[in-house]
Parts: sequence; structure tokens; C-alpha cells
Amino acid sequence: MKILKKIKLNYNLKLLNDHIINNKYAEAYKFILDIKNKNKLDLYLLLRNSQSTMANLPSEFYKKKIVWSISYDTLDLTYINQFFNYYLRKNLNSTFVIKNFASSLNDFFVNLGIDNQINEINFNDFLTQSNLYQNLLLFDFDKDYLFMNTCNSFFETKQKNFFIHPNITFCYIYVTKSPENLLMRYKEKYNSPEASYNELFNFSNQPYLSKDQENQKFKVFENRTNFNINYNSWIDENVISTYKGKIVSYEKLLDDTQGALLEILYHLKQYGMDVKINLDDIKSFISENKIEKTIVGKLSNNDKKFLTKNLDQNSLIH
Repeated sequence: MKILKKIKLNYNLKLLNDHIINNKYAEAYKFILDIKNKNKLDLYLLLRNSQSTMANLPSEFYKKKIVWSISYDTLDLTYINQFFNYYLRKNLNSTFVIKNFASSLNDFFVNLGIDNQINEINFNDFLTQSNLYQNLLLFDFDKDYLFMNTCNSFFETKQKNFFIHPNITFCYIYVTKSPENLLMRYKEKYNSPEASYNELFNFSNQPYLSKDQENQKFKVFENRTNFNINYNSWIDENVISTYKGKIVSYEKLLDDTQGALLEILYHLKQYGMDVKINLDDIKSFISENKIEKTIVGKLSNNDKKFLTKNLDQNSLIH
């Protein structure tokens, strides 16, 4: 780091810490925003070097929050993303943006302009810097709510690092699809039993890189792990309670679309989002936007035996 940049960083860190030590959280928040508006590189350096400080700030410090939309396969988030975009524009008086988490990180670092920077984020990076990445996006987007899509599994380390941080998270919605339907999708996609099995259970133990990320200059590998770990990490009662989770079955979205969408809206309202409930707008959305049906077909007996053998008990009763 150049000497002048280092001097500036140390000065910014001192000012930020002074605000926080004196409980001047509004001034600290404005200070970070002012830096962001002047120079994103300075924002990155400030937040990177104050991670422990940011992790211990009270929830009230954050004037905007992340709403996480999560599923093992992000294709299954398409419909609720469409719904949020349609409905919230009409019935929410706050600003919001709907983005893919990995793509947003990619965009941020590509545009940051750091010489000789590492050109990827992997699981080890998430283990130690997940809170940093979320803070970067919170301050980068000039919106009240960030609806972030991801396929990451939840994790918590002994060092109290989390995939999502409770002070930053507004709530999360985890869309589940039955492993049988996912397997049928992957068999149609790959036309290979081995490849479809690996997509569901990650026997090769490879970090997940979405198709959108493959040709990017800066690659963000997501900790999707496998269906069992992913599913169980988000339906855990402690995780649901701490992070205000809502589990939504894709099959219910198909069978009772209006009821499922209403449940999602009431979940947002329950935790303080000032969103209106308008049945006419919900019905209009449903009539204008058809949800993707599951693939019609039956699994072979070998596929069924394979699932029974490899799914754990919680996933079996999905």
C-alpha cells in the first residue's frame, strides 16, 4: 500500500473508531457513507481493516438491511424475484434492489481497481470475511433493502464468523424443492445419471461456481456444498429463530401460489417492513406471470434407491 494511502486509511480508522467509542453511531454511519461517495477503494480499505469493529455494532446502527432469498438451485428463486419486483414497486414506500449475491460481489471487485488483486473469492475467504462482503454491498447500494439471492449453505465457525450476520440481515426466505424434482431437472439437463447425482450431492467435493460466474474476470465461488447440508443448514430451528427465516416449499408455490406469496409478505411485515397487503395486486401478478412447473416424469427404481441411500433423514421427510 502506498504511504499516502496508508496514512489516509489510519486517519479514517481513527475517526471511525472515535465515533463508535463515543456511541455516535449516526455520525459513524454518515462517515462511512461519505467515504463511499468519494472513493470506493477507501471504503473497501476502511471496512476491511475494521471488520471486528463492524461485527460488534448494534443492529440499530444499520439503516438498511439484506433480505436473503436462498435455495439450493437459484432457478427456484425466479418466481419470487419476479413477484418482489412487481409487487414491492407498488406497495412498498422504501427503496430496494434485487440482485444475485455472487454477481454483486463480482461487480464490486471488478470495478474497485486494485492492482494485482486476487481474482476470486472462495470458501476460505467467506469463512473469515463474509461480514466484510455484506457490509461492502450494503454501503455500495443506495437502497433501503437489498434482496440478495444465493445458493450458499449457512455456516458458523468457532471464531463466531457467520455466512450471514444477524445485525445486517433483515430476514431470509429459503425456497425448498423436493430432491426428487431436483434430480429430474438435473437428469434432463445433463442426460447422465452420474452428472445429475453429482449436481445434487457434490460427490466430487468441488466448490460451486455458477454459469454466470464462469467467464467473469473476478470469480465468486459459493459454498453450496450438497443438498443435505444446504437444506439442513437453513431449516435448523436456531438459524430460523436467529435470522428470522421463512421456509417456503416450491411445491406449495405451485399448488397454492396466492397463499404462499401472502405468507412471504406477512413474514416481511412481521419483522417491520412497511409493505401493504393488496390482494388485487397479488392476483394480478399471478394471472400475468406463470410459475415454472416441475418436470413431468418419474424416477427410475434405481434413482429412487439412490436417493433413499444418500438423503439423510431430514431431507427424506422434505
